[in-house]
Amino acid sequence: MNDSQELLKQINWFLDPVADFILFLFTTRTGYILLLIFLILYLIFTVMNAVRVRRLAHEAISRNLKTPFPEKIYITISEFVKAFMGIISKLPVLLAVFLILFGIVGLSTAFNTIDDFIENEKRIKELKTVVKNLDKSYIVAKFEITDVNYVNDTTSLNIYYYDYALDDYLPDYQSVSIKGKDIYFLNYVMNFDYSEIETGRKINLVLPYKIFSEKVSKDDGIMLQTTDSSGIPYIFRRDNDEIYGLDSLTYYSRLEEIAEFMTNPEKARKEGVRSFYAAAPHFINRIQKGQKIVVWVEQTGGLVLKKERMF
Repeated sequence: MNDSQELLKQINWFLDPVADFILFLFTTRTGYILLLIFLILYLIFTVMNAVRVRRLAHEAISRNLKTPFPEKIYITISEFVKAFMGIISKLPVLLAVFLILFGIVGLSTAFNTIDDFIENEKRIKELKTVVKNLDKSYIVAKFEITDVNYVNDTTSLNIYYYDYALDDYLPDYQSVSIKGKDIYFLNYVMNFDYSEIETGRKINLVLPYKIFSEKVSKDDGIMLQTTDSSGIPYIFRRDNDEIYGLDSLTYYSRLEEIAEFMTNPEKARKEGVRSFYAAAPHFINRIQKGQKIVVWVEQTGGLVLKKERMF
């Protein structure tokens, strides 16, 4: 398959620009203008050459270097008629040329269609492999309650995000202060059941992206810094040795595509990904200063809150 695809690409390397040029000439306004200019120039040079030949004939016979004006008119009309009749007489040849030209266009289009199909199949296979790499439960972050202010009714916390490429929490953390004491999560959930990249098992990728409370609406919630500078969630990152079925470059390239679904619902819908937002359970126990809670996500789409255990 790879050898055949490579052969098609090599053939289309020549056909594609030729087909683009043909389409440019015969399907665009600029192309029509260029063809008309070419035809006019051809007729002008033909008439000028005919006048020159007639002038040379006059010179040879009577030493008269000037061609009479009526004769110039006659030559011009005669050459236009000759050109027109020449085109009529060559219609079968011209038709064959047009068929060959548009045959090249059709062949190039067919090659592009086949190549796009093969590339899309390869892409879907790679996306499926990426999703399989993410098929387990993950630690998203650890929330450490740094202060509970009962006077101002605010909760302060530090959020440590887990990076699976480091296999540890990131050294930098996000400090948050929010009104209220019941903390809720707003999650982005991607359901692949009806998409081209479904894996045959129920896998929902879930990522909390905002927190809110009983005093702060979800629309006014605080955004969580769960992604790196490329928009890839830290929980999806992997050490090269932990990536299977793909090289790391392909893995992260396809992972960026999946991560884009989270910020581009329209693209997600086009890919058949059923994405939606949902509120997850809040902290069940009374929040206390110094409390540490680890946030886990399950591959089925759930979110679990656990108290950090010391070993």
